[in-house]
Amino acid sequence: MGVASKLGQIGPNTERYQRFLTHLEPVRRRIRSRFSIDTRALAALRISLGLILLGDLLYRAGNIERFYTDDGAYPLAAYEGTYGQVIDFSLHAMSGELWVQQLLFGIAGVFAIAFVLGYRTRLVGVVSLLLLLSLQARNPTILNGADRLLRVMLLVALLTPLGERWSIDALRRGSARSTALSFGTAALLIQPLMVLSQNAVLKYEGDTWYEGEAVQIALSNDVMTVFLGNYLVSYPGLLEVLNWIWVGLLAGSVVFLLLTDGRLRAFFALVYMGAFTGMVTTMSVGLFPFVLSATMLPFLTAPFWETLSRLAPAALTDRRPSASQLGPLGRPPVERRVLDALDRRGYESKTSFVRAYSGALLTVLGVIVLASILLYGTTYVTGHDVPDELDSSYLNEQHWGLYSPNPSEAYSWYSVEAELESGSQVDAFGGGNVTADRPPDASQEYDTFRDRKFMESVRDSGQGDSNGVISRSYAEWACEEANANHDESVEAVTVYRFYQPSPIDGEYEDTGQLTVIEREC
Repeated sequence: MGVASKLGQIGPNTERYQRFLTHLEPVRRRIRSRFSIDTRALAALRISLGLILLGDLLYRAGNIERFYTDDGAYPLAAYEGTYGQVIDFSLHAMSGELWVQQLLFGIAGVFAIAFVLGYRTRLVGVVSLLLLLSLQARNPTILNGADRLLRVMLLVALLTPLGERWSIDALRRGSARSTALSFGTAALLIQPLMVLSQNAVLKYEGDTWYEGEAVQIALSNDVMTVFLGNYLVSYPGLLEVLNWIWVGLLAGSVVFLLLTDGRLRAFFALVYMGAFTGMVTTMSVGLFPFVLSATMLPFLTAPFWETLSRLAPAALTDRRPSASQLGPLGRPPVERRVLDALDRRGYESKTSFVRAYSGALLTVLGVIVLASILLYGTTYVTGHDVPDELDSSYLNEQHWGLYSPNPSEAYSWYSVEAELESGSQVDAFGGGNVTADRPPDASQEYDTFRDRKFMESVRDSGQGDSNGVISRSYAEWACEEANANHDESVEAVTVYRFYQPSPIDGEYEDTGQLTVIEREC
């Protein structure tokens, strides 16, 4: 009777449990749909990140000698005397020779192309990430938040099956999943939401964004404003509307992108991509528009890709090489060939363990990365301190404060004056004289946005300490460049910073002038 009684109790409990699971199923289905990613979106993300890596390399290559060699303004001695003390990993810091940097740039370019093509995707992606970290570590003075976002997104993306579609790996495998769901995909979706929502909170700490004035202030910064932005600044009413649209997109990102699904999610993803594309035409903010647009690709759902496939010409979808036509590229990955060779030699038990738990390792890494995004992202924006056991330099990786809490209400540019042997004073890099006159377009005073970031580091190094490593290295380089540009010998160089309050009310104030460096050559 006792056993029968217990069995009778189990039956109802089991039925109750099954009913609970049945009621829970719609919730589970909604959660799965929110954190699943179409593998075509992952393929588009892989291609976009690879192209961004290539574009970044080409962009940097124009100043490769200046920023990465001993003949430039930031030689190895400057690196070792500043960031080299805290950043140990940089292949690019193993030599200050130009040919070494060119070789490393070329290798990184080859791996970026392989990443775009989806060849040995995860292995190639890891190498690309390491080369990117090495390149960024070699000269942190020219980085901005977009460089940080690029490396974070590449790291998180590698936890997902980026090579599942539109790749050499997929052709070799001959099959592909339609969607992917894991802690890695959850982290990939949460990361851009952390960027946008944190930025909304940080802007709230200022007094211009939530009063509708910030976009006008930002576009009045002539150093940062380019192309269409130079014309939009004349329409304050339109800028106020754009201000509120931008604030709404930032503050509502979780609602618009995470809580939606299907066509509605794809629609909002395209809206955000359009907003980011607008940054390209108005502001000089480096890679931000491109990386932010790439972060929206995982939010493009199946209806979007099905519509796109119907619109695409058949030639683009039908003419694909088969696995047999790939030749050497069609060989299985080297790690699989190693495991197969070990199987043939009688190590099946060990290789089966590796095969079984490789997926579990990705799951563990996905959990760690997702937890890190949530922990460090919310910790920074709330101002709380993490426990000492969890304190890490990764905390700064989740700081997303572009134009926060307020955009700058002034801008700067720099000039280098050379004193010649005859006593005359001229522009060190040209033939004219240094003047404090406000340039018609201050953004043209910098070759690239990285040049602007570097001069900020030179300024910070020179203020209060004329023997700062970065400012001293820049002055030495300026002396060499000035001597090369002038027939007379250069006795000394002086670096001036000119600053101009933005004309928010349409009136320009007087231009200010500060001496950053004075150095004999």
